[in-house]
Amino acid sequence: MTRRNPLPPALRTYGFTVQEAVALTGRGRLRASDLRTLHRGVRMPSRAGDSFAVHTASLALVMPPAAFFCGTSAAEIHGIPLPPSAVFPSRGLEVGVPSEHRALRRRGIIGRKLRVREADLTAVHGRLVTTPARTWCDLATSLDVPHLVAAGDWLIRAGAATRAELGDAVEDHPGRRFRGRLRLALRLLDERAESPKESELRAIVVLAGLPVPTPQVVVSDEFGRFVARGDLVFEDYGEVREYQGDHHRTDRAQWRRDRTREAEIEATGRHVTEVTDDDLAHPEALLRRLEANLRRRGWDGPRTPMAPRP
Repeated sequence: MTRRNPLPPALRTYGFTVQEAVALTGRGRLRASDLRTLHRGVRMPSRAGDSFAVHTASLALVMPPAAFFCGTSAAEIHGIPLPPSAVFPSRGLEVGVPSEHRALRRRGIIGRKLRVREADLTAVHGRLVTTPARTWCDLATSLDVPHLVAAGDWLIRAGAATRAELGDAVEDHPGRRFRGRLRLALRLLDERAESPKESELRAIVVLAGLPVPTPQVVVSDEFGRFVARGDLVFEDYGEVREYQGDHHRTDRAQWRRDRTREAEIEATGRHVTEVTDDDLAHPEALLRRLEANLRRRGWDGPRTPMAPRP
């Protein structure tokens, strides 16, 4: 078996360019099995894996100086929650360049030409990316209003952007096509939500023309004693909606706690309905049931769905 020469210390890193390696070891060493190619012109240790972080680190080594991560890739770098269809590797890496430059063309890359100001860019872990507020605006090309609301709620709650900064970014954004979608999402933001799914559910309900629920409401009994906090509560009608992720089903102890919690909330006279990912993906039946429950409990308003305006 042919013995591999160890890499020079300068190359024992997350990755390196072919140009760097040739200068230090010669081209033959690049064909060894302990190295792999994720992006043309870069080698990574084979053990590095295929994660988003590995791919962005590899690509960053050969990106033009003016290029930056944008869109869903910038969102992942910032930690902004996204639906599975918008997350790498379901979606390719998004890389932007200023509009006067040529868009990047590489396998697995979505290259974009964007009108950006210096204030629209920032550095995160050494990578040039669009700022959180600019990223949120750019996501309007990929996400619907409920997912934009989930992303915006998270940004405000995490302290990554303020509501005012998001509003300014919407009005300053050079693209007009999705401005109506962004303005509507901005109106629906509520940083009290504690999970992206709660935010998504709230937006779906309000967009359907139903009353606006309040996130994370303290539910008390008749003596004022704390019972629970409801994910989304229609305070005037005693309706509570609880989002249940799959771990609420697969974790037996969590499932038992949920049943007790639901019984305790309903003992206060409120009605609890659990909501799952299937409900969010196809919400028509959920909305019909919710409307029926609200009307039984006194809501008599018209159901007028909301739609984005330009």
